[in-house]
Amino acid sequence: MRVLVVDDHPTFRQALRTALELVDEIEIAGEAGGGVDACREAEQVAPDVVLMDLSMPDLSGFDAMQRIHERDPDLPVVILTANADPDVEAEARRAGASGFVAKGTRLDDIVIVLHEAAEETG
Repeated sequence: MRVLVVDDHPTFRQALRTALELVDEIEIAGEAGGGVDACREAEQVAPDVVLMDLSMPDLSGFDAMQRIHERDPDLPVVILTANADPDVEAEARRAGASGFVAKGTRLDDIVIVLHEAAEETG
């Protein structure tokens, strides 16, 4: 499964990338530091799943997800956020998110959510 990792904090993004690279069935398709770059990367690297932060300075995860889905409605986007409020999750799912995980979630659980998101469209 090819994953595009999107987060505006370089240290967190690198740590997440490094952790995901340890999982045999995951390949990092690319990474982006903001919503605008996420849209461009999603088109260029053709990932199977996008794992994206919700709160970014240039373009929110919601707005980036909407732009990505305008080009590719079937590309699953999993929202990764520090704000694990149930209302935020409900809003993310209404906006088209295929999954929702809180930062701090165990790697094994993130991988499960990524697989579930990919299988929805696969």
